[in-house]
Amino acid sequence: MADSEQLRIILVGPTGLDDRLRFRPGVELVHVANAIDAVGELADPLDGDSPARSVVIVAPSRCPKQGADDFVRALREVEPDVRVVLASSNGKDASAFDATIDPAADEDDIRSALDEPDTRPADPSERSSDAPTPTRSSDPGALPESIEPSPPENQSDNLADAGDASLVSAMLHGHDVLASALEALAERLGPAVTFTSQAESDADSDATPIAVEVRWHDRVFGYLDAPGVEPQTLAREAMWLAGWLRLNEQQKQLREAALTDPLTGAWNRRYFDRFLPVAIERARKSRASLTVLVFDIDDFKRFNTEFGHAAGDDILIETVKLLRSTIRPTDRVCRIGGDEFCVIFHEPTGPREAGSKPPENVYQISKRFQEAICARRFPKLGLDAPGTLSISGGLATYPWDGRDARELLEHADQLSLQSKQHGKNAILLGPGAARVCGTE
Repeated sequence: MADSEQLRIILVGPTGLDDRLRFRPGVELVHVANAIDAVGELADPLDGDSPARSVVIVAPSRCPKQGADDFVRALREVEPDVRVVLASSNGKDASAFDATIDPAADEDDIRSALDEPDTRPADPSERSSDAPTPTRSSDPGALPESIEPSPPENQSDNLADAGDASLVSAMLHGHDVLASALEALAERLGPAVTFTSQAESDADSDATPIAVEVRWHDRVFGYLDAPGVEPQTLAREAMWLAGWLRLNEQQKQLREAALTDPLTGAWNRRYFDRFLPVAIERARKSRASLTVLVFDIDDFKRFNTEFGHAAGDDILIETVKLLRSTIRPTDRVCRIGGDEFCVIFHEPTGPREAGSKPPENVYQISKRFQEAICARRFPKLGLDAPGTLSISGGLATYPWDGRDARELLEHADQLSLQSKQHGKNAILLGPGAARVCGTE
């Protein structure tokens, strides 16, 4: 691998290669639990630039026992050029993969497994005839039998349609699934095909719905029309479209549930652990700084005890609302513990004009939030609410206060602890943060 090339390596399960790959230059290392998570991670749900290419390395214990070809095919529907490698010392049952890699291999063998020229067939189904015939597996790490949702009775045959790879890719990358679906329908039904959403139909009170409902159970998405197409054909395509629109809704709901805190709506620890290293890598490439604020609410347990958990939940919810009204649009609010939060002050494109500075630096933003918390009235805390809440936190800035996500978080966390030891209701700055914020 050339030193200048950016590579994302997704490790599926315990491959035994973490320490061998962690410090390779230009590598973003990602860990996932199973095959399904690998497909989702490859889609790069976190916003930002993708690396030049990706390699998926699969532990034998996480490899679908009878569906490896399907797994590899699903990965390539998301990223056609992905390299898929099996971490194995004997190479057994590796016919579906581009290469095998021994966890005990030397550097030359690792480089060869990651970088060997691609000679694979375009589709796993084109492999040699002596390769094992792919079958579905009951292994919990394998992909489910179908990517489509369970259709209503008598609709399953209508949803099985070739050429859906573009929709899978659009959905996993967060792009417009409807646009991709309409392009596919235009190829099958002609360029005059139209879709009117339910909202558009409801807004035009004089409009009379024509053509065929795009319906999934009791959910009507809109109406599909294609002049000159037989009603039976149009109805079948409407069922197909409804299935994809419903699946897209479910994908969005699952992503939100996986990455956000259900109580406050902030990003959760899983998102934080994935996003902060990516943000630091962007800062490193652009030779920019990045600051994190770690804080918790002073005496939060006492509020839970005296006023009840409902009041405690209210405090957490309002804290996130206050933060969002204070920080910039590109900053991230993450709940990383019970009453512990981290704000990632993140400007991926830098200041709007060369040499310009934001109207407020991160310390000023943090102090403004701290003052807002102190002044906030929380009805569930009773008449004494104003001024009874405070926060203690620490600001740490990459690269001076930490060279990676772990060091940066530890430094900010230590500063937050010192804030409490110094009397609470304080935000302390690391040397790097003081430098960036001009408070040295």
